[in-house]
Amino acid sequence: MNTTKRSLKKDEQAVSPVIGVIMMIAIVVIIAAVVAAFAYGIIGGVKKAPSSALVVEGAKVSLTATTVTIFHHGGDTITEAFTANATNVSLMWDNLEVRLNGVALGGAATNVNFVEVNGVNCTDNLKTSFEPGDQLKIGFVSLAEGDSLVIVHEPSDNILQRITIS
Repeated sequence: MNTTKRSLKKDEQAVSPVIGVIMMIAIVVIIAAVVAAFAYGIIGGVKKAPSSALVVEGAKVSLTATTVTIFHHGGDTITEAFTANATNVSLMWDNLEVRLNGVALGGAATNVNFVEVNGVNCTDNLKTSFEPGDQLKIGFVSLAEGDSLVIVHEPSDNILQRITIS
């Protein structure tokens, strides 16, 4: 039996406590670096929505033509919000999109007469950014109670403003 105990003691090998602690610290530092990289958007291509204050006016129930105005009251500029020289309403949206009851304006289910940015029709030479002080006017054929108007930042798919027609 003494020989068995001796052979077990001679065969036991382990990492020294100092090397073990250094390895644990290295693993924790690597995990912290990866988490920080995701949090700050360095890894993964996380799209961050602009911090913009959008004010919507004129969103009321109307069986006749209704003009809804969206003011960019302040905050970040929404770059590449619109496509310049779009041929129709459905093609004018780029990084910014307005949806009525979940359908992008210009889609088959929307009832839009016109869309203007600062008085310029969407089919004319439209500027591409939506900056503080700008206004987006949308002429609807009609709006009903309970309709939902949502303004979305497309790259991040974040809602910038939501209005329920009442």
